[in-house]
Amino acid sequence: MARSQKPQSVAAQATDDRRDAVDDIEDAWLRERPGMDVSSVGVITRIWRLGRHFEQERNRRLGELGTDRVTLDVLAMLRRAGEPYRLTAGELTQAALITSGGISGRLDKLERAGLVTREFHPKDRRRVNVQLTKDGMTLVDHVVSDLMTHESRLLRDRLNKANQEKLSGLLRTLLSEFESTHEISEAG
Repeated sequence: MARSQKPQSVAAQATDDRRDAVDDIEDAWLRERPGMDVSSVGVITRIWRLGRHFEQERNRRLGELGTDRVTLDVLAMLRRAGEPYRLTAGELTQAALITSGGISGRLDKLERAGLVTREFHPKDRRRVNVQLTKDGMTLVDHVVSDLMTHESRLLRDRLNKANQEKLSGLLRTLLSEFESTHEISEAG
C-alpha cells in the first residue's frame, strides 16, 4: 500500500468529533506497519489511559477529603467485611495483595490515627485482629459516600445509563478472564 494512502481502520470509521488520541496512534501504526494487527490499541490503550485519568481524579478527590488511597483501601476492606468490621492482618494482606510488612506499616499508621485497633486473637497469638474504630467507621463512610457520588457524576456526565451498563458488562467479561472476584481489593 502506498504511504500516501490512509489504511482503513476502526479509527477511520470514527466521526471527526468523536476521534481521540488513541485513534491517531492506531492510524499511525497502520500507516507505518500496514500488516500488523493493531486492534488491541483501541481497547487496551483506552483502558490504560482512562485508568490513569480516574486514578488522578480519585487521588485528587481523596486529597480534598483529607485522606489517601492506602488509608481508604484498608478501611474499606474492614467496612465491607460487615459487623463487627474486623479482619485478621493476614486476611487484609491477602485481600490487598501486598506483603505482611506492607500491611503492618499501613496498620501502624491507621492505629496511631485512631482509625483501627489491633489485638491478638484470643486463641492464637500469631493472629492479629484488626477492627474499625468509631472514628474509622465515620471516616470511611463519609469518604466512600462522597467518592461514589463524585465518580458516579463523572460517568453520568459522559455516558448514559444504558452505555454505562453495557461498558460495565464488557469490562466484567474481560476482567473475569484475568482475575477472580476474591482478588479485588479496591474500595468501591
